[in-house]
Amino acid sequence: MRNLLFTLLAAVTLLAAGCNAEAGKDGMQTTEAGNRYTYLTTNDEGQLAEPGEFIYFNAILKTEGDSVLIDTKTAGGPPPVIQALSDSIVTADTGPVEDVLRKVRVGERVLIRANLENFPRKPPGMENDSVLLYDLEVTEIIDQDEFNARQEEAAQEAQAKAEEVRGRMDERMTFSQQVYEDYQAGKLDGEIQTTPSGLRYIIHEEGSGAEAEPGKTVSVQYIGRLTSNGEIFDQSFERGSSIQFPLGAQRVIAGWDEGIDLLQVGDRATFIIPAALGYGEGGTPDGSIPPGSELMFYVELEEVL
Repeated sequence: MRNLLFTLLAAVTLLAAGCNAEAGKDGMQTTEAGNRYTYLTTNDEGQLAEPGEFIYFNAILKTEGDSVLIDTKTAGGPPPVIQALSDSIVTADTGPVEDVLRKVRVGERVLIRANLENFPRKPPGMENDSVLLYDLEVTEIIDQDEFNARQEEAAQEAQAKAEEVRGRMDERMTFSQQVYEDYQAGKLDGEIQTTPSGLRYIIHEEGSGAEAEPGKTVSVQYIGRLTSNGEIFDQSFERGSSIQFPLGAQRVIAGWDEGIDLLQVGDRATFIIPAALGYGEGGTPDGSIPPGSELMFYVELEEVL
């Protein structure tokens, strides 16, 4: 999700966005670079960024029909941030997000309409659209020193978290291996539950946190193996970082979208996923998952964001 957001933000650096008149601060605004935008809310007392300062903002990306593609408030992860540009380096090719936000005060919202015909390629799902709307709100402005301090703190926290996750790896690998062996021996037949789609699952340990919900971003640790031979084809514990994705948005295989939706934070479970809910009869391009493979995933739901 976060990668898609910044892909779309980067894409608009190639164009000058047009904007229809909207109610706002003196109506239509036009920057020196030719980018046009409209104020949705104003705050004349809010802080305005100086060149080199960092602008944190919320972004809602949506179609002209008002279907929301990304909302950073609900997507999870850190908020997007850009560095304010100076007038001397802004050109007609400067993207409207970078150009406009340096003129927006903390607490203000603006609307930019980006012409998709000028994108190198249209975002997924917008092949028949002509306009992408950027609803942007500036939330905070900080200087270089504060930004560096936050980046260092975030890096230290991420490192500590990664070490904690890696520290659980051996125990989780041993547990997952035992589940696989018990499954092959038929010892789990009385514990396995089956959904109408054919997904089979076992809840090993119940948590007490928030329930997973479609549309929300979830954070999951996992170990994936083939049921045919027990071979592990992917796992997150060695990396020390979970996978995050918006549930129900088809960013993962169908068996994951369905299975994670059954969990709440703190749950530990195993999914047995038929090929129809996994990688189908084609398998994966790299061959790590052969065609028609049944898959077993040990999973831990860490967060619902």
